[in-house]
Amino acid sequence: MTVEPGTYEHWKGSCYLVLGLGHDANDEARTTVVYLPLYPVDGPPFAVRTLEDFAGWVDPATGARTVAGDGVPRFRRL
Repeated sequence: MTVEPGTYEHWKGSCYLVLGLGHDANDEARTTVVYLPLYPVDGPPFAVRTLEDFAGWVDPATGARTVAGDGVPRFRRL
């Protein structure tokens, strides 16, 4: 599983710029996605999420995690 740099839309509608992949400094085996919101935020702008979570699927009614193909992707590339 991989995520390419670029612009992505979250299932709730906000857009983000994915800078690339990183790793958890406390767990080298955990791959993370590093991204920036494309809207003003308070505090530090960079966000990280595990690759598994970023590429996962959610139930749009509840936001709960689902299996791939059941629901909508958490993020989709624009």
